[in-house]
Amino acid sequence: MTVSAKMRNTNRNIWSRRLAFQAIYSWSINPCSVEDLLGLFSNDENFEKLDSDYFNNIITGVISNIRHIDDSIQDKSDIDITKINIVELSIIRCYVYEIIYNKKFPYEVIISESVKLAKKFGGQDSYKFINAFLENYKKLEE
Repeated sequence: MTVSAKMRNTNRNIWSRRLAFQAIYSWSINPCSVEDLLGLFSNDENFEKLDSDYFNNIITGVISNIRHIDDSIQDKSDIDITKINIVELSIIRCYVYEIIYNKKFPYEVIISESVKLAKKFGGQDSYKFINAFLENYKKLEE
């Protein structure tokens, strides 16, 4: 099987979102400058698998717009944002950035990737919460 350019780019986008989520999670626990965060993750063994421009865009965008992103999450949620697990909140922050600011990919793609991240990094039923939260967020955003 040969790998097409489209498949290669899709995989690079997946890795970009995955490492961006991990970077936002790290930043949420231990705030630092965007430059320090980018430097830290540029040493990750999977960094060569991603699209560095897209990765940088997500990280810079989430951190630069964190107040608006968190306000948007709070406005569209019955749950106090401080009660959301930090892993789940980091996934949601990346999703909200993608939907409000980036708009490069269909929301279905972003929800699917977010659910996969929750399955890999979240608690046992984290993916259910993420899926329901993001579907509801999208409905309220329209």
